[in-house]
This record gives sequence, structure tokens and C-alpha cells, in this order.
Amino acid sequence: MRILVLDDSIRSLAFSLTMQTSGTRNEIHMISEKTEIGLSDTLKPGVNRDSHPMLQGIVRHMPMVALAGPFFRNSWVHRGLAIESVNNGLNIHFRSAVDEVDHGVFEFHGTAATTFSAREHFDYVSHPPQAEGGILWHGAISTKSLNDELSMDRGDGTFETWSRTPIENDGILQYGTWLGDEPNEDVVMAITEGVAEAMGLLSSLK
Repeated sequence: MRILVLDDSIRSLAFSLTMQTSGTRNEIHMISEKTEIGLSDTLKPGVNRDSHPMLQGIVRHMPMVALAGPFFRNSWVHRGLAIESVNNGLNIHFRSAVDEVDHGVFEFHGTAATTFSAREHFDYVSHPPQAEGGILWHGAISTKSLNDELSMDRGDGTFETWSRTPIENDGILQYGTWLGDEPNEDVVMAITEGVAEAMGLLSSLK
């Protein structure tokens, strides 16, 4: 089956990796406007390393500082899933865009245009819905716990805190905002949704 993934999120990487390890034969292509995955300077929610089985499979792709700690930064998870997916055969086309010119038929732009012919057909297209609304969370990386219910020890001498109100405290190293429902559950929810999409597709093939 030829699969086109129009998104390079954690959710889409979890979908791709599940399809690749399912025992079925697939050719999966992922389109990204970026130049690399997992290097964003934007603060996004991290996750405890034992929160989902898929996280255990990417531990070997984590930086050394992560190996002794209980916490994975969002960018580490994103990059780790991308490396594992590519190792399993995922084709990621960076600096690329795509237009659907007919049902299941696509035209590529950017670097992907050098790989594909003028128009290519795919059997399945994965395009996760864009998040709508959500709560505006304020996030901070600090050198000490901010005593917030969503403050997590990152295991490297820093803490990640998310709050519905602006955070003001000494020792803040990085600050940002994020739109969503529950920061502590965001990464696990993304992985779970990606796996669910893959399992649904695999069930339809039986």
C-alpha cells in the first residue's frame, strides 16, 4: 500500500511507525515544510518516559542526558520517533509541499518534486485534523520547582511547569505558551491517536 502523510507531527510519526511494524507491506511518504524534525525552539509539553510503550522503543535515540532521567522533552520524542520511523523505511521529504489534483492523485513541490513524477497516486492519505481551540497554557523551564500542579522534574536539574495563568518566578530559563487541553497528557494523546488511526486502517484491510 502506498501511503502519503501530510503532516510531520508526533501523531503522524506514531501512525507511520505503527504501520511499519504491523507486518504489512507499505511504502510511506511524509511531507514536511521544515528542514528537520525535532529542533523547534518553541516550548511544548514533555512527557514521562514510561507513559507509553512506544516511548521505550525510541530511548536509544535520546541524548545522553535523557537516559538517566524520568522525563523526555517534546523535541526529543519528536526527533526520536522520526529517527525510528526512518530506520523502519519511512521516506520524509523536507522543504516540500503538495497539492491534490484528483482523488488520491498528488502533485509535489520543493525537494519532493525531484523524487516523484509529475503526478503520483496513493492508496491512503493521512492528514490529521488541525486542533481547534483549547486552553492557553503558560509554560516555563526553571531551575527549581514552581510548586504548580503541572510542574514536572525533568531529571536534569530543571523543571517544566504549565499553568493557566502567567508564570512569574526567579530562575526561569525558558518561557512560552501552548494551546491545548492537558499538557501532561498531550504527547501520550498524540501517540495514542496516531496508533488508533493505523489500527483502524489495518482493520479495514482484513
